Amino acid sequence: MTARTPSQRVLDRSVGENLDRLITVDARGDGICRVIYDAARALTDEPLTLTAARLLVDHVAPGDRVLILTGFLIPPGDVPETDGPIGSAVLAHALVRALRAVPVFACEPQAFAVVDAALRGAGLAVVDDVATAEERGNTAALVPFPRDAADPAALAAALAQDIRPAVCVAVERPGANRQGQYHFAGGANVTASIARVDALFAEVARRGSRTVAIGDFGNELGMGAIADAVRAETPAGGSCGCGCGGGTANEASADATVACTVSDWGAYALAAAVGHLTDRPEALPTTETYRRVAEAACAAGAIDGTSRLAVPDIDGVPAAYHLRLFDQLRDVVALPRRPYLDNAGRAFRAGRYFPETSE
Repeated sequence: MTARTPSQRVLDRSVGENLDRLITVDARGDGICRVIYDAARALTDEPLTLTAARLLVDHVAPGDRVLILTGFLIPPGDVPETDGPIGSAVLAHALVRALRAVPVFACEPQAFAVVDAALRGAGLAVVDDVATAEERGNTAALVPFPRDAADPAALAAALAQDIRPAVCVAVERPGANRQGQYHFAGGANVTASIARVDALFAEVARRGSRTVAIGDFGNELGMGAIADAVRAETPAGGSCGCGCGGGTANEASADATVACTVSDWGAYALAAAVGHLTDRPEALPTTETYRRVAEAACAAGAIDGTSRLAVPDIDGVPAAYHLRLFDQLRDVVALPRRPYLDNAGRAFRAGRYFPETSE
């Protein structure tokens, strides 16, 4: 990313703070989102969305692959919840529009229909191999990671070699606890439904890919940097009650952690932040496109993880709220970017935030 002036850095921080505040509205009224956000914020001096967006902008060049891991299957029936695929499709749109990247998705075949529909709702074509996606452009690849894989580590190594992502992003992807077990946030053990995609996350990181994790309760893949807070501050984080003795907290850490109220909100905000840093505000899809993504995912089989209804609600938050949030995310990026606001006030704050620099 091109070096930013001190005033631009003030603007970046302000946009990031705006986005972080919107995605940590306490919609459940239990205070948990604020606690896990604070734990993640303690890891960095800047807003979480800005930190993750900078990682993407700094490490993804045109034509690079970005691996996205998403899809939380809900038993019985093992259908994907709305949280994850919808936000991942929004993020894939941003990666293509702002960075000209090639999004590659790996998940259980049971999640394919929903992920495919969400991506097409965002305007992306979908193919089943990475090389074709790279050649065509504006295309995502969707590859299987079955839960009955005989050797998950070997499959992870083969996929890592084939995909070679610059960055890997996990969005509301179930993550194993210290006992290798997967859980809902409330403690129910869902290991039988989940593929061990954690092995792929670990393998690409071992090979040098940078990693981002987006989660809302700490049981998601990549949220291990805040595992202590998850164990201490969430009802099942330290004691799941299923008998495994491990709690729900995931142990794998990412280079950038985005903790928020609803994981999809974090993905939307990350898309908006990437658009801001690249001066490509169109990276965040229109609200009408977002509506199409959400409705397509539900039509393909996704259900709200809270109500279990086949509606475009996410974590029990009504669809209408998500539409309003999408407009707000766009606004809180656009409003501070008005040209006449690049003024003495911003230069003054630059001296406060970054005293080592001057304009």
